[in-house]
Amino acid sequence: MKKLTIVCCLFVSALLYSNHEAVAQKTAEPEAPVEKYLQDSVKVEKVLSNISIPFNISMADIEKQINASIAGLIYEDNSYTDNNNDDFKCKVWKKSNIIITAATNDVFDFTVPLKVWAEQGIGAFGFKKYIPVEFEINMKFSTRFTIRPDWAVQTSTSPNGYQWITKPKVNLGIDIPVDFIIGKIIDNNQSGFARSIDDAVAKNLSIKPYVIQAWNAALQPYQVSAEYRTWVKITPLEVLMTPLVTSGRNVRSVLGLKAYTETITGEKPFAPFSVSTIPNLKLVQSIPNDFQVGLMSDVPFTEAAAIAKKMFVGQVYDFKDGKYKIEVTDLDIYGSEEYLVIKAMIKGKLKGTIYIKGIPVYSPARKSIVLSNTQFDIKTKNILAKAASWLLEGKMVKMIEEQYGLPIDELLAYAKQNVESAMNTEYKKGVKLAGKIESVTPDKVYLTPSSIVAVVVAKGKVELKVDGM
Repeated sequence: MKKLTIVCCLFVSALLYSNHEAVAQKTAEPEAPVEKYLQDSVKVEKVLSNISIPFNISMADIEKQINASIAGLIYEDNSYTDNNNDDFKCKVWKKSNIIITAATNDVFDFTVPLKVWAEQGIGAFGFKKYIPVEFEINMKFSTRFTIRPDWAVQTSTSPNGYQWITKPKVNLGIDIPVDFIIGKIIDNNQSGFARSIDDAVAKNLSIKPYVIQAWNAALQPYQVSAEYRTWVKITPLEVLMTPLVTSGRNVRSVLGLKAYTETITGEKPFAPFSVSTIPNLKLVQSIPNDFQVGLMSDVPFTEAAAIAKKMFVGQVYDFKDGKYKIEVTDLDIYGSEEYLVIKAMIKGKLKGTIYIKGIPVYSPARKSIVLSNTQFDIKTKNILAKAASWLLEGKMVKMIEEQYGLPIDELLAYAKQNVESAMNTEYKKGVKLAGKIESVTPDKVYLTPSSIVAVVVAKGKVELKVDGM
């Protein structure tokens, strides 16, 4: 009987202890934050960029262009009565190639070898005889080379003296030099020769076709990632140009395209039709070379959840110096407007589900997407205030904020590599981009129904090179 009493007492004690434990273990099942996304997909905002188009023209090329545009008969005077009845006719041909002898920035000195036929009235006391002469001369000029806002190439040429190759002579039984007479006439007509050169250059020289070619090349979208179906689209706005600068036997300048650049995902963006006209040229002292484009790093929610599970599932958190403990048994994540929600299933002193949310931002220091302003969801807070106020001390939330991160440095490096690869490509024969991304800076983080998207701005320098410029 005594033994039975002891057994009964032990049974009652065990039952009471069991009931105490059942009462001590609380359950949390708060209403979940609404799953809601502010955008279905991310479109990176357009940013202004400058794409430089350096061109370097050798003196040999300029000579070639000038000689191609000036050939054969370049001047003629068929009247004895013009120029104050000068009793003079002449025809002037280019004898051999024009040679540039010196250049200072946009001013060129050049020599034009000429063959001249002239007929001058010579006589006195009412008697006059027209005697033809032929001779060769190196005529020297200086010309200022400019490109007008309407893209017309303009030269302003002025006489710079001349040098006889063969002096003109008249045979009146004996050879009589008439270079002093012809020289005065040439002095009077050299400005006319200069105008003829300007007219020929204006008629035959143009860089507008090359700039239109560069403009149309820039319009073509280029793919920076086949895997993520990412494209960069450039929309030119205007063309700038710096003054010509002479260096040795070369003339240098820089054209600049001011353009919008944007990143687009999905199918290849529509490429505008080729243009045949472009805006007027703007002349500036310098052109910034600050190309920039938005890059996207996309982390699917499934991958983000898998990373979070590795970090937190199995973690045990203790509170009040070990008096209370909970363990994370499972985890999921989703978006609720601007917040990333962590749905954590737990057991221990509190069993059930809790919801922690934070605003995702890009951390340059950690090179990861991390959480800021992390806190329990309001409905979770209300449940915890009644069932487990010790959990509200913030220790768990703080540890999750400090530990949680989605590394995207590798993805950004991959994107940067793809952009640089795309930039250093020949798109058609004679037209290529050459550039380098120098920095990647964070911009914004977006939540879409399927992924977490980090947008960063890649900055660097890009040149568009067109053969022949």
